Amino acid sequence: MVKFVTKHRLFAFLLVLVLMTALAGCDGSNGAAGAPGAAGDDGADGADGIGLAGVAVKTLVINDLVFGINGSGFITASFKVTDGASIVTGLTTTESVIYLSGLVPGTAATGSDEWQYWTGVNDTSLTEGPAGTYLLTSNKLATDAPAGTTTQRGVARISLTGFNTVVKTYDFALSAPGTPIAAGKDVVNDASCKDCHGYGVTIHSYGRNNTKVCVVCHSPNYNATIAAHEADLVTMIHQIHTNKATTLGALHVSGHGENWPTLKYPGTILNCAKCHNTVAQADNWKNKPTMVACNSCHTTIKFDGTAYLGIKSTTTVTVAGQLHTESDNANCAGCHSAAKTAADHTPATSKDETLRPITAVISGVTVSTLDGSVTVSFSVQENGVAKTDLVASSSVGFTLAKLVPSTPGTPSYWQSYLSKVRTKDAAKAPVIQGRNETAAEGGVFTNNGDGTYTYKFALLNADTPGDIRTITHAHNNSSGITGPYLPANGLTQMAYPVAYEPTLTHRVALTIANIKTQPFLDFVPAGNTAETRNIVNRDTCNKCHGTTTLHAGVALEYCVGCHNQNSFDPFTGVTGPTLTVTDTPPAGSSSVELERLVHKIHMGKDLVNGYRVNTAATATTGHIYDDLQYPIGVPSSSSTPNASACKVCHDESNAALTEAANWKYGTRACGSCHDSDLATAHIKANTPDGFATCTLCHAPGRVAPVEDAHYGK
Repeated sequence: MVKFVTKHRLFAFLLVLVLMTALAGCDGSNGAAGAPGAAGDDGADGADGIGLAGVAVKTLVINDLVFGINGSGFITASFKVTDGASIVTGLTTTESVIYLSGLVPGTAATGSDEWQYWTGVNDTSLTEGPAGTYLLTSNKLATDAPAGTTTQRGVARISLTGFNTVVKTYDFALSAPGTPIAAGKDVVNDASCKDCHGYGVTIHSYGRNNTKVCVVCHSPNYNATIAAHEADLVTMIHQIHTNKATTLGALHVSGHGENWPTLKYPGTILNCAKCHNTVAQADNWKNKPTMVACNSCHTTIKFDGTAYLGIKSTTTVTVAGQLHTESDNANCAGCHSAAKTAADHTPATSKDETLRPITAVISGVTVSTLDGSVTVSFSVQENGVAKTDLVASSSVGFTLAKLVPSTPGTPSYWQSYLSKVRTKDAAKAPVIQGRNETAAEGGVFTNNGDGTYTYKFALLNADTPGDIRTITHAHNNSSGITGPYLPANGLTQMAYPVAYEPTLTHRVALTIANIKTQPFLDFVPAGNTAETRNIVNRDTCNKCHGTTTLHAGVALEYCVGCHNQNSFDPFTGVTGPTLTVTDTPPAGSSSVELERLVHKIHMGKDLVNGYRVNTAATATTGHIYDDLQYPIGVPSSSSTPNASACKVCHDESNAALTEAANWKYGTRACGSCHDSDLATAHIKANTPDGFATCTLCHAPGRVAPVEDAHYGK
């Protein structure tokens, strides 16, 4: 729940304004009001604020698209255009165009069918009638179709000022163009692309946001100035997604591809079915292997019989590749059967939940009124069958945190009860970090023998170990202290204030080796109703990341048990005098709270000051995210993808995300992305004494709403 400024502060603010107005004339008596003056001219529109998105653009819709052949043999296209509600009239030939591609049937040598672009397709006339219905005539004859093709794909594109460019495809046979047919080759599910790319990639200013359109131009004969297959869709997409597109940036004069070689695929590139699914020829990747497709990812392979660096080579280990002497694709499937190809592309267990056999459910959490002990009850299955042999050493860990509720001007945040202090820089003081607890620390793990278990927390940081009621602080029990901060120096009892508050929402989460996803349970020890914080969950992450584990977690509800507001990067403690056991560890300069961590990683190359985490400042490798590029943009900003599409993760249509709309109100998360000196100074100036006044200007309906800044207005 988002809260605004307190009533007494708002009242005081308004009272000051009233008094300023009332006292403005205290130097003498005011005369009678004069007659109203004439209205002045309207002022010029102000410029957009710094960092704001432009005006939100509308999307056109093409309906009733049908290709044909007129009496003179020229290809035509008829269609209707609306803005989603009303017809669009008055289009001209400068705003419309069609493209054509023919499907060349595959042979044993070529392997699979291939689209071949008809170059130079332009409309020679565009007639309207009735209103909003158009007939476009091209300068291409049906007899110009590529030799041997019968199936054709036509694309109509409309570009109109104030609207997103819209495209629509139509597959037909030259013998009966008025009747649409199945494509004959669809290997990619376009919806899978949009899982990651949203409305579409910004190349061509969102003008080509459908893979069925992309293949029309990006066919093997892309253009006469580059080699065959160099920029066909299979080569281009595979190489962009595998960081091998070093030559492709030159293909677009507008500069696309400047950072393609540094992109990092967010899931596992071995999961071919992420893109190749549900459509008719989705299994071509394993059923019809070709040299072009294989070489688009495995770029070291040579097919002329000469030696090459094998695909299993690493930066430290060289493996010779299997020699290939092939001039075409006729023999590929002989060695690379569908079963073998699928097996060769099996992801690691950590990258695919279907390969992780363990599931678990937390059925309850009790806080004893007698001794304050916290006991978690849970059940475990392996491959759908009750698992009765789980042992505590199977990487079983638990998080325990409370939700500190929001106050006027400050949003809620999670606080771990299980924190430690830690540093990885001998010259810098330890900082607080969240962590999980395992039975090795003295907790009681009980196997009931029927697939159900209990775990009683050790709670070593309680004044009376095991009694949550006596928790007032977190202790350092970490071996990760370096330099002058070794545990031998007595810092094992360094205190960080954390109080038990039974009336707040608490969360327990559980992890086990090879678990599909971590279960969690929210509860309030006192039994009352308390504030919740469900802003984003793994469903939205999976759109791009699939079911791969991220760091140690799968479920974000587990991640926040450690990555909470008062958890810091162990390289970012302050320098200064050596601390003693009586000191409180000071805050680090870089919080690893999940919202900050995720926003900065996804902002990547668009950050002014870059970002690294758990990596020394002088290191050149590690967790450095300065060159990452978020794959989604918004149509109001067509220059490059950027992390402004907040709704992708903060999905208000997901009923489980009860606070998904919180992003629309200015909060501390804003500074995670907006990290310039100007933005930082603005945030600091408007957060007096830790009280954020963001909502005065940035809440919905105010002068500068957050949503308008990200999506246009």
